[in-house]
Amino acid sequence: MLTLLLAVGCAPPVPTVVNDALDDAAAESGVPREVLAAVAWSLSRFDQRDGASNRENGVGMMNLREDGAWPSLAEGARLADVTEGSATDDGRANLLAGAALLAARADYEAARSGEPVDTLEEWYPVVAAFSGADDPMVADGFAEQVFDVLQRGLAFTTDEGELVEIAAQPMLWRRELARGSGVANKWVPAASANYTDDNRSSVSMVVVHTTQGSYSGTVSWFQNSSASVSAHYVVRSSDGEITQMVQEEDVGWHAGHWDTNAKSIGIEHEGYVEDPGKWYTDSLYRRSAELVRDICDRYGIPKDRAHIIGHNEVPGCSGGSGGGAGCHTDPGTGWDWTYYMSLITGTGSGSSSMGGTGLPDGAWHGRFSAKVTASSMGASDTCEGTLDGAASGGQIYLNGTCRLQNNPDASGDMKVTWTGAASGDTLSGSMMADGRSVSWSGKIEKDGSIRAVYTGSKDVGGDVGVLGYEVDLSVAQ
Repeated sequence: MLTLLLAVGCAPPVPTVVNDALDDAAAESGVPREVLAAVAWSLSRFDQRDGASNRENGVGMMNLREDGAWPSLAEGARLADVTEGSATDDGRANLLAGAALLAARADYEAARSGEPVDTLEEWYPVVAAFSGADDPMVADGFAEQVFDVLQRGLAFTTDEGELVEIAAQPMLWRRELARGSGVANKWVPAASANYTDDNRSSVSMVVVHTTQGSYSGTVSWFQNSSASVSAHYVVRSSDGEITQMVQEEDVGWHAGHWDTNAKSIGIEHEGYVEDPGKWYTDSLYRRSAELVRDICDRYGIPKDRAHIIGHNEVPGCSGGSGGGAGCHTDPGTGWDWTYYMSLITGTGSGSSSMGGTGLPDGAWHGRFSAKVTASSMGASDTCEGTLDGAASGGQIYLNGTCRLQNNPDASGDMKVTWTGAASGDTLSGSMMADGRSVSWSGKIEKDGSIRAVYTGSKDVGGDVGVLGYEVDLSVAQ
Protein backbone atom coordinates (compact mmCIF):
# COMPACT_ATOMS: atom_id res chain seq x y z
CA MET A 1 0.00 0.00 0.00
CA LEU A 2 2.69 2.40 -1.05
CA THR A 3 0.33 5.17 -2.01
CA LEU A 4 -1.14 5.24 1.47
CA LEU A 5 2.34 5.25 2.95
CA LEU A 6 3.11 8.49 1.16
CA ALA A 7 0.62 10.12 3.48
CA VAL A 8 2.08 8.68 6.67
CA GLY A 9 5.79 8.15 6.09
CA CYS A 10 8.56 6.95 3.81
CA ALA A 11 8.31 3.55 2.17
CA PRO A 12 11.05 1.34 0.73
CA PRO A 13 11.45 1.69 -3.04
CA VAL A 14 9.54 -0.71 -5.26
CA PRO A 15 11.69 -2.59 -7.80
CA THR A 16 10.99 -1.91 -11.48
CA VAL A 17 13.37 -4.36 -13.17
CA VAL A 18 10.75 -6.44 -15.01
CA ASN A 19 8.60 -3.45 -15.97
CA ASP A 20 11.63 -1.58 -17.30
CA ALA A 21 12.69 -4.62 -19.31
CA LEU A 22 9.19 -5.04 -20.76
CA ASP A 23 9.13 -1.34 -21.70
CA ASP A 24 12.53 -1.57 -23.40
CA ALA A 25 11.73 -4.78 -25.28
CA ALA A 26 8.37 -3.44 -26.48
CA ALA A 27 9.93 -0.14 -27.60
CA GLU A 28 12.78 -1.79 -29.50
CA SER A 29 10.72 -4.52 -31.16
CA GLY A 30 7.35 -2.88 -31.76
CA VAL A 31 5.58 -5.78 -30.03
CA PRO A 32 2.74 -4.46 -27.83
CA ARG A 33 3.82 -4.46 -24.20
CA GLU A 34 0.60 -6.23 -23.21
CA VAL A 35 1.30 -9.11 -25.61
CA LEU A 36 4.91 -9.44 -24.49
CA ALA A 37 3.94 -9.40 -20.80
CA ALA A 38 1.12 -11.93 -21.26
CA VAL A 39 3.43 -14.32 -23.13
CA ALA A 40 6.19 -14.02 -20.50
CA TRP A 41 3.75 -14.51 -17.61
CA SER A 42 2.16 -17.55 -19.27
CA LEU A 43 5.56 -19.16 -19.89
CA SER A 44 7.53 -18.27 -16.77
CA ARG A 45 5.67 -16.00 -14.34
CA PHE A 46 8.47 -13.50 -15.15
CA ASP A 47 11.10 -15.83 -13.65
CA GLN A 48 14.49 -16.08 -15.41
CA ARG A 49 15.27 -19.21 -13.33
CA ASP A 50 18.96 -18.20 -13.12
CA GLY A 51 19.48 -19.41 -16.67
CA ALA A 52 18.48 -23.01 -15.92
CA SER A 53 16.83 -24.85 -18.81
CA ASN A 54 13.50 -26.58 -18.30
CA ARG A 55 12.06 -29.83 -19.55
CA GLU A 56 11.70 -28.63 -23.15
CA ASN A 57 15.21 -27.05 -23.23
CA GLY A 58 13.77 -23.57 -22.79
CA VAL A 59 15.50 -20.83 -20.79
CA GLY A 60 14.41 -17.55 -19.26
CA MET A 61 11.22 -15.56 -19.12
CA MET A 62 10.44 -16.21 -22.79
CA ASN A 63 11.31 -19.93 -22.69
CA LEU A 64 13.77 -19.63 -25.60
CA ARG A 65 15.02 -22.96 -26.92
CA GLU A 66 18.70 -23.82 -26.49
CA ASP A 67 18.48 -26.73 -28.94
CA GLY A 68 17.83 -24.50 -31.94
CA ALA A 69 14.11 -25.29 -32.18
CA TRP A 70 11.65 -22.41 -32.45
CA PRO A 71 11.57 -20.04 -30.61
CA SER A 72 15.34 -20.22 -30.87
CA LEU A 73 17.62 -18.66 -28.27
CA ALA A 74 20.40 -18.22 -30.83
CA GLU A 75 18.14 -16.60 -33.44
CA GLY A 76 16.47 -14.33 -30.90
CA ALA A 77 19.83 -13.18 -29.54
CA ARG A 78 21.04 -12.45 -33.08
CA LEU A 79 17.94 -10.44 -33.96
CA ALA A 80 18.07 -8.47 -30.70
CA ASP A 81 21.86 -7.92 -30.95
CA VAL A 82 22.55 -9.51 -27.56
CA THR A 83 24.76 -12.49 -26.74
CA GLU A 84 23.33 -15.94 -26.16
CA GLY A 85 24.92 -15.93 -22.73
CA SER A 86 23.18 -12.72 -21.71
CA ALA A 87 19.85 -13.95 -23.08
CA THR A 88 20.32 -17.06 -20.95
CA ASP A 89 21.31 -15.34 -17.70
CA ASP A 90 19.73 -11.88 -17.88
CA GLY A 91 15.98 -11.29 -17.90
CA ARG A 92 16.14 -8.07 -19.88
CA ALA A 93 18.22 -9.66 -22.65
CA ASN A 94 15.90 -12.67 -22.70
CA LEU A 95 12.86 -10.43 -23.13
CA LEU A 96 14.62 -8.48 -25.89
CA ALA A 97 15.42 -11.72 -27.73
CA GLY A 98 11.90 -13.08 -27.32
CA ALA A 99 10.36 -9.80 -28.46
CA ALA A 100 12.61 -9.79 -31.54
CA LEU A 101 11.37 -13.27 -32.46
CA LEU A 102 7.75 -12.19 -32.02
CA ALA A 103 8.38 -9.13 -34.20
CA ALA A 104 10.02 -11.28 -36.89
CA ARG A 105 7.05 -13.64 -36.88
CA ALA A 106 4.67 -10.68 -37.11
CA ASP A 107 6.56 -9.50 -40.21
CA TYR A 108 6.15 -12.98 -41.68
CA GLU A 109 2.42 -13.01 -40.96
CA ALA A 110 2.05 -9.55 -42.51
CA ALA A 111 3.89 -10.64 -45.67
CA ARG A 112 1.83 -13.84 -45.87
CA SER A 113 -1.53 -12.13 -45.46
CA GLY A 114 -0.73 -8.84 -47.15
CA GLU A 115 -2.05 -6.97 -44.07
CA PRO A 116 -0.02 -5.46 -41.21
CA VAL A 117 -0.34 -6.89 -37.70
CA ASP A 118 -1.93 -3.89 -36.02
CA THR A 119 -4.67 -4.81 -33.56
CA LEU A 120 -4.18 -7.07 -30.56
CA GLU A 121 -6.47 -9.67 -32.14
CA GLU A 122 -4.12 -9.86 -35.13
CA TRP A 123 -1.30 -10.98 -32.83
CA TYR A 124 -3.13 -14.26 -32.18
CA PRO A 125 -1.40 -16.33 -34.94
CA VAL A 126 1.95 -14.78 -34.00
CA VAL A 127 1.54 -15.89 -30.39
CA ALA A 128 0.34 -19.32 -31.48
CA ALA A 129 3.47 -19.75 -33.61
CA PHE A 130 5.67 -18.62 -30.69
CA SER A 131 4.59 -21.75 -28.81
CA GLY A 132 6.88 -23.73 -31.10
CA ALA A 133 4.25 -26.46 -31.34
CA ASP A 134 3.79 -28.37 -34.58
CA ASP A 135 0.26 -29.42 -33.66
CA PRO A 136 -2.21 -26.58 -34.48
CA MET A 137 -4.36 -27.50 -31.47
CA VAL A 138 -1.42 -27.14 -29.09
CA ALA A 139 -0.40 -23.83 -30.68
CA ASP A 140 -3.98 -22.54 -30.45
CA GLY A 141 -4.13 -23.68 -26.85
CA PHE A 142 -1.11 -21.56 -25.96
CA ALA A 143 -2.46 -18.51 -27.79
CA GLU A 144 -5.80 -19.03 -26.07
CA GLN A 145 -4.08 -18.96 -22.67
CA VAL A 146 -2.19 -15.75 -23.51
CA PHE A 147 -5.30 -14.02 -24.85
CA ASP A 148 -7.29 -15.05 -21.79
CA VAL A 149 -4.72 -13.13 -19.74
CA LEU A 150 -5.00 -10.14 -22.08
CA GLN A 151 -8.77 -10.12 -21.94
CA ARG A 152 -9.14 -10.32 -18.17
CA GLY A 153 -6.02 -8.32 -17.24
CA LEU A 154 -3.28 -9.18 -14.79
CA ALA A 155 -1.76 -7.90 -11.56
CA PHE A 156 1.16 -10.08 -10.53
CA THR A 157 3.73 -9.49 -7.79
CA THR A 158 7.15 -11.05 -8.38
CA ASP A 159 9.27 -12.62 -5.64
CA GLU A 160 11.15 -9.31 -5.42
CA GLY A 161 7.94 -7.40 -4.70
CA GLU A 162 7.55 -5.81 -8.13
CA LEU A 163 4.00 -5.37 -9.38
CA VAL A 164 3.55 -6.16 -13.09
CA GLU A 165 0.18 -5.21 -14.53
CA ILE A 166 -1.71 -5.72 -17.77
CA ALA A 167 -4.85 -3.68 -18.22
CA ALA A 168 -7.86 -5.74 -19.28
CA GLN A 169 -8.24 -5.57 -23.07
CA PRO A 170 -11.73 -5.66 -24.64
CA MET A 171 -11.36 -8.00 -27.65
CA LEU A 172 -13.31 -10.42 -29.81
CA TRP A 173 -10.67 -13.06 -30.40
CA ARG A 174 -11.87 -16.37 -29.01
CA ARG A 175 -11.78 -19.33 -31.36
CA GLU A 176 -13.95 -22.37 -30.94
CA LEU A 177 -11.63 -25.33 -30.55
CA ALA A 178 -12.48 -29.02 -30.59
CA ARG A 179 -12.96 -30.34 -27.06
CA GLY A 180 -12.56 -33.84 -25.70
CA SER A 181 -15.15 -35.71 -23.70
CA GLY A 182 -15.29 -36.40 -19.99
CA VAL A 183 -13.17 -34.45 -17.54
CA ALA A 184 -10.40 -33.61 -20.03
CA ASN A 185 -10.78 -30.53 -22.23
CA LYS A 186 -8.68 -31.74 -25.14
CA TRP A 187 -7.30 -34.88 -26.72
CA VAL A 188 -3.81 -34.41 -28.17
CA PRO A 189 -2.14 -37.81 -28.72
CA ALA A 190 1.44 -38.34 -27.63
CA ALA A 191 3.86 -39.85 -30.16
CA SER A 192 3.34 -43.60 -30.37
CA ALA A 193 7.05 -44.09 -29.62
CA ASN A 194 6.55 -42.57 -26.15
CA TYR A 195 4.15 -45.08 -24.59
CA THR A 196 3.25 -48.77 -24.72
CA ASP A 197 0.19 -49.72 -26.73
CA ASP A 198 -1.85 -51.95 -24.41
CA ASN A 199 -5.38 -52.98 -23.61
CA ARG A 200 -5.55 -52.47 -19.85
CA SER A 201 -8.94 -52.77 -18.24
CA SER A 202 -7.83 -51.82 -14.73
CA VAL A 203 -5.33 -49.60 -12.93
CA SER A 204 -4.64 -49.28 -9.22
CA MET A 205 -2.65 -46.05 -8.78
CA VAL A 206 -2.39 -42.40 -9.82
CA VAL A 207 1.02 -40.71 -9.96
CA VAL A 208 1.26 -36.91 -9.56
CA HIS A 209 4.02 -35.10 -11.49
CA THR A 210 5.27 -31.54 -12.06
CA THR A 211 6.24 -30.61 -15.63
CA GLN A 212 9.31 -28.45 -14.83
CA GLY A 213 8.31 -26.57 -17.95
CA SER A 214 5.38 -24.88 -19.63
CA TYR A 215 2.03 -26.50 -20.37
CA SER A 216 2.25 -26.10 -24.13
CA GLY A 217 5.91 -27.11 -24.13
CA THR A 218 5.15 -30.30 -22.21
CA VAL A 219 2.34 -31.23 -24.59
CA SER A 220 4.68 -30.65 -27.53
CA TRP A 221 7.46 -32.64 -25.85
CA PHE A 222 5.22 -35.68 -25.43
CA GLN A 223 4.47 -35.44 -29.15
CA ASN A 224 8.21 -35.62 -29.94
CA SER A 225 9.04 -39.24 -30.83
CA SER A 226 12.54 -38.90 -29.39
CA ALA A 227 11.29 -37.86 -25.94
CA SER A 228 10.74 -41.44 -24.69
CA VAL A 229 8.35 -40.09 -22.06
CA SER A 230 4.64 -39.37 -21.74
CA ALA A 231 1.83 -38.98 -19.22
CA HIS A 232 -1.85 -39.64 -19.64
CA TYR A 233 -2.89 -36.09 -18.70
CA VAL A 234 -1.37 -32.59 -18.46
CA VAL A 235 -3.03 -29.88 -16.31
CA ARG A 236 -2.56 -26.14 -16.93
CA SER A 237 -1.72 -23.84 -14.01
CA SER A 238 -3.69 -20.71 -14.91
CA ASP A 239 -7.14 -22.25 -15.26
CA GLY A 240 -6.85 -26.02 -14.78
CA GLU A 241 -7.37 -26.94 -18.42
CA ILE A 242 -6.66 -30.65 -18.98
CA THR A 243 -5.17 -32.21 -22.10
CA GLN A 244 -5.27 -36.00 -22.40
CA MET A 245 -2.32 -37.44 -24.34
CA VAL A 246 -2.37 -41.19 -23.71
CA GLN A 247 -5.43 -43.43 -23.60
CA GLU A 248 -5.94 -44.88 -20.13
CA GLU A 249 -5.84 -48.42 -21.54
CA ASP A 250 -2.26 -47.76 -22.72
CA VAL A 251 0.84 -47.58 -20.51
CA GLY A 252 2.34 -44.09 -20.21
CA TRP A 253 6.07 -43.76 -19.64
CA HIS A 254 5.94 -41.34 -16.74
CA ALA A 255 7.07 -43.02 -13.53
CA GLY A 256 10.54 -44.25 -14.48
CA HIS A 257 9.59 -47.62 -13.01
CA TRP A 258 7.93 -50.21 -15.22
CA ASP A 259 5.82 -51.93 -12.56
CA THR A 260 4.40 -48.57 -11.51
CA ASN A 261 3.78 -47.48 -15.10
CA ALA A 262 1.96 -50.74 -15.80
CA LYS A 263 -0.59 -50.21 -13.04
CA SER A 264 -0.95 -46.42 -12.92
CA ILE A 265 -2.19 -43.28 -14.64
CA GLY A 266 0.22 -40.34 -14.74
CA ILE A 267 -0.86 -36.69 -14.41
CA GLU A 268 1.55 -33.84 -15.15
CA HIS A 269 0.91 -30.42 -13.57
CA GLU A 270 2.34 -27.27 -15.14
CA GLY A 271 4.94 -25.57 -13.00
CA TYR A 272 8.23 -25.82 -11.18
CA VAL A 273 8.85 -27.65 -7.91
CA GLU A 274 10.92 -24.74 -6.60
CA ASP A 275 8.12 -22.18 -7.17
CA PRO A 276 4.90 -23.80 -5.90
CA GLY A 277 3.30 -20.48 -4.94
CA LYS A 278 3.44 -19.27 -8.54
CA TRP A 279 2.25 -22.43 -10.25
CA TYR A 280 0.14 -24.60 -7.91
CA THR A 281 -3.04 -22.58 -8.23
CA ASP A 282 -6.42 -23.38 -6.76
CA SER A 283 -7.74 -24.00 -10.28
CA LEU A 284 -4.96 -26.53 -10.91
CA TYR A 285 -5.65 -28.35 -7.64
CA ARG A 286 -9.39 -28.45 -8.21
CA ARG A 287 -9.38 -29.63 -11.81
CA SER A 288 -6.71 -32.22 -11.07
CA ALA A 289 -8.70 -33.45 -8.06
CA GLU A 290 -11.82 -33.68 -10.23
CA LEU A 291 -9.86 -35.79 -12.70
CA VAL A 292 -8.39 -38.07 -10.01
CA ARG A 293 -11.78 -38.49 -8.37
CA ASP A 294 -13.22 -39.55 -11.73
CA ILE A 295 -10.37 -42.02 -12.33
CA CYS A 296 -10.69 -43.52 -8.85
CA ASP A 297 -14.46 -43.88 -9.17
CA ARG A 298 -14.23 -45.62 -12.53
CA TYR A 299 -11.48 -48.06 -11.56
CA GLY A 300 -12.37 -48.57 -7.90
CA ILE A 301 -9.09 -47.08 -6.67
CA PRO A 302 -9.07 -46.16 -2.96
CA LYS A 303 -8.84 -42.39 -2.53
CA ASP A 304 -5.87 -42.43 -0.18
CA ARG A 305 -2.18 -41.60 -0.19
CA ALA A 306 -1.20 -45.22 -0.66
CA HIS A 307 -2.80 -45.19 -4.11
CA ILE A 308 -2.42 -41.51 -5.07
CA ILE A 309 1.30 -40.76 -4.88
CA GLY A 310 3.91 -38.28 -6.02
CA HIS A 311 6.63 -39.04 -8.54
CA ASN A 312 9.12 -38.85 -5.66
CA GLU A 313 7.29 -41.74 -3.99
CA VAL A 314 7.61 -44.19 -6.88
CA PRO A 315 9.71 -47.17 -5.78
CA GLY A 316 13.07 -47.70 -7.42
CA CYS A 317 15.41 -45.36 -9.23
CA SER A 318 17.02 -46.46 -12.46
CA GLY A 319 19.73 -43.91 -13.12
CA GLY A 320 18.71 -40.28 -13.55
CA SER A 321 15.35 -40.89 -15.16
CA GLY A 322 13.67 -43.28 -12.76
CA GLY A 323 11.09 -42.68 -10.10
CA GLY A 324 11.61 -42.22 -6.39
CA ALA A 325 13.15 -39.46 -4.31
CA GLY A 326 16.64 -40.43 -5.48
CA CYS A 327 15.76 -39.34 -9.03
CA HIS A 328 12.84 -36.92 -8.67
CA THR A 329 11.41 -34.53 -6.11
CA ASP A 330 8.14 -33.64 -7.82
CA PRO A 331 5.57 -32.51 -6.95
CA GLY A 332 7.78 -31.24 -4.08
CA THR A 333 7.27 -30.06 -0.53
CA GLY A 334 5.20 -27.13 -1.81
CA TRP A 335 2.45 -29.44 -3.05
CA ASP A 336 -0.44 -29.24 -0.57
CA TRP A 337 -1.32 -32.92 -0.22
CA THR A 338 -3.78 -32.29 2.63
CA TYR A 339 -5.81 -29.83 0.58
CA TYR A 340 -5.53 -31.89 -2.60
CA MET A 341 -6.73 -35.08 -0.93
CA SER A 342 -9.60 -33.25 0.74
CA LEU A 343 -10.78 -32.16 -2.71
CA ILE A 344 -10.48 -35.71 -4.02
CA THR A 345 -12.33 -37.30 -1.12
CA GLY A 346 -14.92 -34.54 -0.81
CA THR A 347 -14.02 -33.81 2.82
CA GLY A 348 -12.83 -30.30 2.01
CA SER A 349 -14.68 -27.40 0.39
CA GLY A 350 -14.87 -29.03 -3.01
CA SER A 351 -18.67 -29.19 -3.26
CA SER A 352 -21.04 -26.26 -3.42
CA SER A 353 -24.63 -25.94 -2.41
CA MET A 354 -24.95 -23.50 -5.28
CA GLY A 355 -23.73 -26.08 -7.80
CA GLY A 356 -20.45 -25.94 -9.74
CA THR A 357 -18.24 -23.11 -8.59
CA GLY A 358 -21.14 -20.90 -7.58
CA LEU A 359 -19.62 -18.04 -9.56
CA PRO A 360 -21.40 -17.24 -12.84
CA ASP A 361 -19.32 -15.99 -15.77
CA GLY A 362 -19.78 -12.39 -16.83
CA ALA A 363 -19.25 -8.84 -15.60
CA TRP A 364 -19.03 -8.14 -11.85
CA HIS A 365 -19.03 -4.84 -10.00
CA GLY A 366 -18.71 -3.69 -6.41
CA ARG A 367 -17.18 -1.37 -3.87
CA PHE A 368 -14.30 -1.43 -1.43
CA SER A 369 -13.11 0.65 1.49
CA ALA A 370 -9.66 0.60 3.03
CA LYS A 371 -8.07 1.96 6.19
CA VAL A 372 -4.33 2.00 6.77
CA THR A 373 -2.49 2.92 9.96
CA ALA A 374 1.27 3.40 10.52
CA SER A 375 2.06 2.27 14.07
CA SER A 376 5.16 4.36 14.72
CA MET A 377 3.47 7.56 13.61
CA GLY A 378 -0.07 6.94 14.83
CA ALA A 379 -1.34 8.22 11.50
CA SER A 380 -4.13 6.66 9.47
CA ASP A 381 -6.14 7.37 6.36
CA THR A 382 -9.09 5.86 4.49
CA CYS A 383 -10.49 5.70 1.01
CA GLU A 384 -13.50 4.24 -0.78
CA GLY A 385 -13.80 3.22 -4.41
CA THR A 386 -15.55 1.05 -6.98
CA LEU A 387 -14.52 -2.35 -8.29
CA ASP A 388 -15.11 -3.53 -11.85
CA GLY A 389 -14.15 -6.75 -13.59
CA ALA A 390 -15.35 -10.17 -14.68
CA ALA A 391 -15.59 -13.82 -13.70
CA SER A 392 -14.70 -16.74 -15.94
CA GLY A 393 -14.46 -20.44 -15.12
CA GLY A 394 -14.71 -19.91 -11.37
CA GLN A 395 -12.06 -17.16 -11.35
CA ILE A 396 -12.82 -13.51 -10.64
CA TYR A 397 -10.71 -10.47 -11.51
CA LEU A 398 -11.57 -6.98 -10.27
CA ASN A 399 -9.79 -3.63 -10.30
CA GLY A 400 -10.53 -0.35 -8.59
CA THR A 401 -9.04 2.98 -7.56
CA CYS A 402 -9.80 5.49 -4.86
CA ARG A 403 -8.32 8.66 -3.44
CA LEU A 404 -7.34 9.13 0.19
CA GLN A 405 -9.74 11.29 2.13
CA ASN A 406 -7.32 13.13 4.41
CA ASN A 407 -4.34 13.64 2.13
CA PRO A 408 -5.46 13.33 -1.49
CA ASP A 409 -2.92 15.67 -3.00
CA ALA A 410 0.07 14.06 -1.33
CA SER A 411 -0.97 10.49 -1.88
CA GLY A 412 -2.62 10.30 -5.28
CA ASP A 413 -4.69 7.32 -6.30
CA MET A 414 -4.70 4.00 -4.52
CA LYS A 415 -5.10 1.03 -6.87
CA VAL A 416 -6.70 -2.20 -5.66
CA THR A 417 -6.71 -5.48 -7.59
CA TRP A 418 -8.78 -8.35 -6.22
CA THR A 419 -8.36 -11.80 -7.75
CA GLY A 420 -9.57 -15.19 -6.60
CA ALA A 421 -11.12 -18.56 -7.27
CA ALA A 422 -14.44 -19.96 -6.09
CA SER A 423 -14.45 -22.97 -3.81
CA GLY A 424 -18.00 -24.02 -3.03
CA ASP A 425 -19.54 -21.13 -1.10
CA THR A 426 -16.20 -19.44 -0.44
CA LEU A 427 -13.79 -17.44 -2.53
CA SER A 428 -10.05 -17.14 -1.89
CA GLY A 429 -7.20 -15.39 -3.58
CA SER A 430 -5.10 -12.26 -3.19
CA MET A 431 -5.72 -8.55 -2.84
CA MET A 432 -3.06 -6.11 -4.01
CA ALA A 433 -2.95 -2.46 -3.16
CA ASP A 434 -0.22 -0.48 -4.87
CA GLY A 435 2.10 -3.45 -4.98
CA ARG A 436 1.51 -4.93 -1.52
CA SER A 437 -0.21 -8.28 -1.68
CA VAL A 438 -2.27 -10.00 1.01
CA SER A 439 -4.27 -13.21 1.01
CA TRP A 440 -7.97 -13.15 1.69
CA SER A 441 -11.05 -15.31 1.73
CA GLY A 442 -14.64 -14.26 1.20
CA LYS A 443 -18.11 -15.74 1.21
CA ILE A 444 -20.56 -16.20 -1.64
CA GLU A 445 -23.91 -15.15 -0.19
CA LYS A 446 -27.23 -16.83 -0.95
CA ASP A 447 -28.13 -14.04 -3.36
CA GLY A 448 -24.89 -14.68 -5.28
CA SER A 449 -23.04 -11.59 -4.08
CA ILE A 450 -19.56 -11.82 -2.55
CA ARG A 451 -18.33 -10.21 0.65
CA ALA A 452 -14.79 -10.19 2.05
CA VAL A 453 -13.25 -8.43 5.02
CA TYR A 454 -9.51 -8.54 5.59
CA THR A 455 -7.60 -7.24 8.61
CA GLY A 456 -3.86 -7.69 8.85
CA SER A 457 -0.49 -6.07 9.34
CA LYS A 458 2.98 -5.96 7.82
CA ASP A 459 6.21 -4.68 9.36
CA VAL A 460 7.68 -2.42 6.67
CA GLY A 461 10.36 -0.93 8.92
CA GLY A 462 11.76 2.57 8.60
CA ASP A 463 9.72 5.50 9.89
CA VAL A 464 6.48 3.65 9.32
CA GLY A 465 6.99 0.52 11.43
CA VAL A 466 4.04 -1.86 11.42
CA LEU A 467 1.48 -1.08 8.76
CA GLY A 468 -2.00 -2.13 9.78
CA TYR A 469 -4.82 -2.36 7.27
CA GLU A 470 -8.50 -3.15 7.10
CA VAL A 471 -10.15 -3.77 3.75
CA ASP A 472 -13.86 -4.38 3.18
CA LEU A 473 -14.99 -5.49 -0.28
CA SER A 474 -18.34 -6.50 -1.75
CA VAL A 475 -19.21 -7.38 -5.35
CA ALA A 476 -22.19 -8.70 -7.29
CA GLN A 477 -23.04 -9.59 -10.86
